[in-house]
Amino acid sequence: MNVAKNKNWYRIKALIPNRLFDPLLGVYYGIQSLGYSGNDYYCPICESNLRKFKSERCPKCGAGVRHRTLWLFLLRKTDLFEKKLDVLHFAPEYCFFKKMKKQRNINYLSADLGSPRAMVEIDMTNIQYTDNFFNVLLSCHVLEHIDDDLKAMKELYRVQRIDGWSIHLVPIDYSRNDTYENPAIISPEERMKIFGHHDHKRIYGKDYKKRLESSGFKVTVFKAEDFCDKDEITKMGLTNDTEIYYCKK
Repeated sequence: MNVAKNKNWYRIKALIPNRLFDPLLGVYYGIQSLGYSGNDYYCPICESNLRKFKSERCPKCGAGVRHRTLWLFLLRKTDLFEKKLDVLHFAPEYCFFKKMKKQRNINYLSADLGSPRAMVEIDMTNIQYTDNFFNVLLSCHVLEHIDDDLKAMKELYRVQRIDGWSIHLVPIDYSRNDTYENPAIISPEERMKIFGHHDHKRIYGKDYKKRLESSGFKVTVFKAEDFCDKDEITKMGLTNDTEIYYCKK
């Protein structure tokens, strides 16, 4: 998406009342999915059989590779759907939001600054909850939008319970050893050119795990092959490029 299209999408989104955004998005996905009926692929989030994915996304719920990978990890490798847990979810995605809210075993709280799905406004660099408050924290492609991501990571560590866990995914350029950021780049056009998105503040490299660990987290990295077989990876359109960063205290 070029910078003009990117900015236009956000302008259009801003014009839609929050209460109408998800219903309209649901109608859009419902109509779009009509052309993708089939049995070659499967989305584990909306549980849809598909002829194909649309540019790696599920045409029925919008879930990308990272979302499908994360969902399967949550199902197969965590206690999210079994125990009584206090969960804080940043920038909740359409494909996750309703399913999370319906889980009776969790006390679910979604957070963002201005999102139609945010149940509370939270600045990730200044979280208004006490130490060791949440059992689980989730964020998927959020930290790259934050000016001081290291401060945000420290806050995430602070509010996570000692026996809790969290997952924080970001886009990573695996050709880079070190994360690149330049606070002098402030225009949407330059950010799009350098970082690939008009609101990204950096390009993460292979040092992302170390950045999380610098905040105190003990990080284990998982790939789809660690909890899916080869046939499932193909059927659900997964790749081993998506890594799950599972964080404990």
